[in-house]
Amino acid sequence: MRIARLLALALGLLAGPATAQPEFFFGTGEAPTFREEAVDKRFLRTRLFQALNQGTADAACAQVLGAYLTLLGEVGTQFHKRDENFMLDPALVQALSTQLVTDRFPGNSFFVAMVRRVLIDKQLRTDWLQTAESLVPFYPAIDMARMRFLADGVKPVDSFLLTLPVLRERYAEEVSRVNSVAVSTAEALFRDNYLDHDVAFSGMELVDVKLEKPKKKKLKKGEEPEPERMVARLVWVEPEPPATATYEFQFGKPRKRERVDIVAILQDKQYVDLNKLLKGNRVLVRGRFWEYKKGLSSVELRDALLFQERDWARVGALVEPMALATCPLAVNDLSGIAPVQPGAFNSRPR
Repeated sequence: MRIARLLALALGLLAGPATAQPEFFFGTGEAPTFREEAVDKRFLRTRLFQALNQGTADAACAQVLGAYLTLLGEVGTQFHKRDENFMLDPALVQALSTQLVTDRFPGNSFFVAMVRRVLIDKQLRTDWLQTAESLVPFYPAIDMARMRFLADGVKPVDSFLLTLPVLRERYAEEVSRVNSVAVSTAEALFRDNYLDHDVAFSGMELVDVKLEKPKKKKLKKGEEPEPERMVARLVWVEPEPPATATYEFQFGKPRKRERVDIVAILQDKQYVDLNKLLKGNRVLVRGRFWEYKKGLSSVELRDALLFQERDWARVGALVEPMALATCPLAVNDLSGIAPVQPGAFNSRPR
């Protein structure tokens, strides 16, 4: 099942790139086309789909719908052109599989059906957006900036596999550690392979956002100076190594953690309120990988969008157990394999 592949992807992303080539990240063919299949047609007849369209007055079901829309917003900013897989934070994969799945309700299958519906429609349905707006007072975890982004159309990046840590790893493998024979062409090949791609970098820390004037340059005859532009300055800092059970004694100064400065030239239209972003906030940035300084100490992104991020490992339950147990939407009317359940697909009254 695709949900199993999703889990493997979310937890094992860094297993492959050590020896990966550009094709691993960007694929070798056209972007996938999503066509309606039998399961997608069955999803249209489920109670959950109807509630996504019409909303709910049931407090328990409001939690269930809120959880699903929250998960959808998290994956929607990182759809990619490489293949049909999608990325979900490992902590949310765990929450999905433990909090939204029961013997009578295959919650992971419903989530995959929701994602497929968005990809088939190429946007978030207006009714789903309105339902999300109505639920925010009762379920504030829904990120409406991400919802509005999806409602404007699915805009995939080239690859969610190319994270900033992985990009640094590729630079070390393909440029910094090459031998003397390859060194003359290594930097140029790296630029050809990775620049000018749409990427999404998570785990960035916001340094500042402000209007800046472009660097001064000699203008040609008749050329107008570039206008001021909104620029976000971000930083990525190498995470602390995981704690170990053994004690290690280090002499001298502790090793300085690596950092990368990110300059993101922003699109005019942003889905978050820039006035409400605080310095130090954790954000996801999407944009065109435009330039970098030798050594990858600094990266420039163009046409960038910012989204606030949460540390989902620190967030509590997405849905209370009793809410899922009492919500009448949480029945298996999708797969058609549970005829004894009230309202199940192909069920018959006794």
